[in-house]
This record gives sequence, C-alpha cells and structure tokens, in this order.
Amino acid sequence: MALRMRYLFSSLLHLLARRGLVLMRSGSLLCVLVLSVCSVQAQTITLVGEDDWYPYSAQKDGKLRGFAVEVIEAAYASVDVSVNFKSAPYARCLMLVETGQELGCFDSLKDSKLSADFLFHQEPIFKAEIGIYGLSNSEESGLRASDMSGRRVGLTHGYTYTDQIENDTSIIREAAPTDLSNLRKLLLKRSEYSLVYTRIVDYLVHRYPQEFKDKIKQVGTINVDRLYVSFSKKRADSAKYAALLDQGLRKIKSNGQYAKIEQRWQVPAP
Repeated sequence: MALRMRYLFSSLLHLLARRGLVLMRSGSLLCVLVLSVCSVQAQTITLVGEDDWYPYSAQKDGKLRGFAVEVIEAAYASVDVSVNFKSAPYARCLMLVETGQELGCFDSLKDSKLSADFLFHQEPIFKAEIGIYGLSNSEESGLRASDMSGRRVGLTHGYTYTDQIENDTSIIREAAPTDLSNLRKLLLKRSEYSLVYTRIVDYLVHRYPQEFKDKIKQVGTINVDRLYVSFSKKRADSAKYAALLDQGLRKIKSNGQYAKIEQRWQVPAP
C-alpha cells in the first residue's frame, strides 16, 4: 500500500509540473499531499518481548530473536505495519504494558488473571505445551495439573500457568527468576516439580548438557495452550493493532508463510 501511495504521489506531482503549476507557490497543497502519504507509511509500532525465553523470544547478539518475534513481524508486515522490538524480563514486560508505558508484551497466556488487566487478540501466535518436570530417577508419569495440589512446585516469576494452577492455593510455590533457575532448583531438590514449556526445556538441555542431560525428565503435562500478545488497556490504539495482528496472522497462516517460519524454528540456532 505504501508503495502504491508513493507512486500516486509522484504521478500527481509530475502532472502538476506538466501543467505549469509552480510547486513553490503551492506549498499548502504539497504539505497536505506529503502528510497524506506519511499517514499511510507511519504504521510503525513498538512491542516488548521477553528477553530470556528462547526459542520463542530472547535477546541474542544485541537483538530480539525467536519464533514468536518472526511470526509477529511477518503478520504485521502483511498488513503494512512495521514493528520495533524491545526486550525485558517478562514481569517487567507486563508491568510496562499494564501501566500504558508500552503497547504490547509477548508471549502471554490468555487466562482469567491476565484477561482482567490486558486486551487480547483472537488468533494465537502459537501453541505450546507446559510440561511437568521431575528428576530423572522419578517413577512418576502422566501427571496433570490436579496432581500439583499440595506439592512444592517450581514456577517462574511473572508467568501464569492456566487458571487451574493459578487458583490452587494448596500448591507450595517455589518461585525462580527464570526457567533456567527454575530447573536448577529442581536439581537441588528445592522443588518436587518444575513447570516449564517443553521447547524451552529442550533448548536448555541442549545449551547446558552437563547440568541437565539425563538428570531431569518430563513426568506430565499441565496443558497445551495458546500464546498471545497482551495489549495495554490504557492505550487508545490497542484495539486497532490487536485487530491488525489477527488479520495478519490469518493471512500468513493461509498463504503458507507461517508454516515456513515454523519449519525454520524446528531446530533453533544456538
């Protein structure tokens, strides 16, 4: 769309010149035309992604990278919106958006706790499994969210883990600043279980094999859930950009671009 507008703008100026109009004396018209084109091109937003949640979103080599980053960027590009990305720890990411300092934060569960404070779009960025992890010598398997009742469970600060976990006050919560710290606490037996997304664990085991390989294993699943951008309820443009994200996500899922991005991230770069 922006390219089409630039072409029309250039053509109109050429037409004016051919008719002998002096552009210097038509400053007001030129100003209006420039502003009209710029208003179309000025579809640039800033979103905050988590800085340490690879392969979905993490700060690497001075830039925010990950599967979610590429999907969001491609979805918005398909509807003529460019995105500047910032990074922050997830708890701060949510705080910045909840207070209206930033437009949106990702990646978030659309549960009742976050839905009360944030605006969500409809089409998920991706689906992911929240795994229940124990030590490798555990004989347990097939555990569910209900099995966490009354147990000491490792969680990552600022994350939510479905309504069932959030509302279960009998769970003894062992909070950690990151998923990496969460799993390290499990190894130290400071928790009986750790709740971590499975692809995050796969990456961390690959990244830190001496610490985790053959020492932890998945013993259950909390849920396979959908992840979203959480938009600020204090920003007037949130509804607009949530709708545009939905439009873009549907477009790249239907034209095959989403599948190509997903394929590239099946084996993420270190």
